Amino acid sequence: AGNYTVIDNFKPTTQFDAIPVSVPVKRHTYALRVHGDSMVSESGDSFPAGSILIVEPEMEALPGDYVIAVNHASETTFKQLVKDGGDLYLKPLNSRYPIKLLGNARVIGVVREFTKRFR
Repeated sequence: AGNYTVIDNFKPTTQFDAIPVSVPVKRHTYALRVHGDSMVSESGDSFPAGSILIVEPEMEALPGDYVIAVNHASETTFKQLVKDGGDLYLKPLNSRYPIKLLGNARVIGVVREFTKRFR
């Protein structure tokens, strides 16, 4: 979470972990670890750094969903998708970060589940 960042699935810097899930997964379902504090909230849902997200790329994103989006430079971000009028926005849960117009970015996955590992 935070600003857009680059994800390279083909050159992992750490070994892969098996993540238990309670939602059905499909062939392209994947997991991401949250970095930064843009999705930390003082009330309601909150996703602190280190949280693990289970992401479904084959699911249609609806306003209110937590999503992974990618911009034209292939940088990704984790935010809540919101709609105002006819426009879609990417909203951080931390009020210190700005809401941004989805614009030319596109949603590449819907968060289905999250967990936090301590060790």
